[in-house]
Amino acid sequence: MPDIFDQIEWKARNLFGKDPVCVHVGNVKECEIKRHPAYSKFRADAIRAGVQSAPSSRLWESIIAMGGLCDLDGDDTWRLVILDCTVPCFRSLSTKIARDFQVEREEIRSAMVATALEVWVGTVIGVPPRHVRDRMVKAAFEVAFRYGRGISSERSMDDVEVLFRPEMPAQGSALRAASIIDVNKIRDAGVAEQIRGERIGALLQGLGCLDAVRVFHNEIRTGRRSGSVNQVVMPRSRISNSNLYYYVSDLYPSFTGLREAASVMGIVESAAHRLIRAGEFPFPVARAGRSYKVSVRALMHFMDIPDAIVHVDDVENGALHATGGVR
Repeated sequence: MPDIFDQIEWKARNLFGKDPVCVHVGNVKECEIKRHPAYSKFRADAIRAGVQSAPSSRLWESIIAMGGLCDLDGDDTWRLVILDCTVPCFRSLSTKIARDFQVEREEIRSAMVATALEVWVGTVIGVPPRHVRDRMVKAAFEVAFRYGRGISSERSMDDVEVLFRPEMPAQGSALRAASIIDVNKIRDAGVAEQIRGERIGALLQGLGCLDAVRVFHNEIRTGRRSGSVNQVVMPRSRISNSNLYYYVSDLYPSFTGLREAASVMGIVESAAHRLIRAGEFPFPVARAGRSYKVSVRALMHFMDIPDAIVHVDDVENGALHATGGVR
């Protein structure tokens, strides 16, 4: 039976296959950097960079950032990648301890993975990204030696097991009321859903960007693209085409520049750079070459900007109403 190290490697390889891997913004099509390696090459580079000097590696800074961004969306993909690019340096030590101290190698390896994940969760804020990988390795080595000396402790394996469960759909966040009517207090969920969409449409109309929104809607209606809402049952989905729902954030680019994000947050760009270097920026940022990219969804979540699920018809009706019924 394959041990935990092999399971992590196989699952990571199956997730990416032979497709190119983008560690900058997570999507090759949206990335400004055009050359991306296949996963096997990416993994080899990451393992080598981790062993040589992870704290000074831009690659590992990007890997840690992508792991944090995926965690915000409830996605374990890059957490799995982090483990897959870290556990190879656990192999020889776990084998040696198991042989020298006559303990089960699989138990040591499982404990090392669980410990590395505990460290990962504990370094989200306040630890510079360049130090995260080394802390995971150090803690995993320490727990391996404790197992060898017979002073192992019970550890939760929940974080390990979740990596091998079936994927669960992410749930959309609720839209907070910003006007006289509190949508969250409307008893009829279908009416609340409709009002959310119409408010967004009226706002977009006021911003003068309805033409671009209509292009997006036409692409959804014709099946040329889809929103990011998957298997989420909305109150009126039985009478309204469920394929025509999308998150408001689908209208925005996935990433924006650090200067623009800092402006939204009310700080100067230099302050944002200092926070990133100190590991104190309030959410992960991606690294693309020499610049940083900020996830728009992560920024929205931090600023408490609602990311509502809306229907194309409701948005367009709200925009039409805002113009007094004139297209």
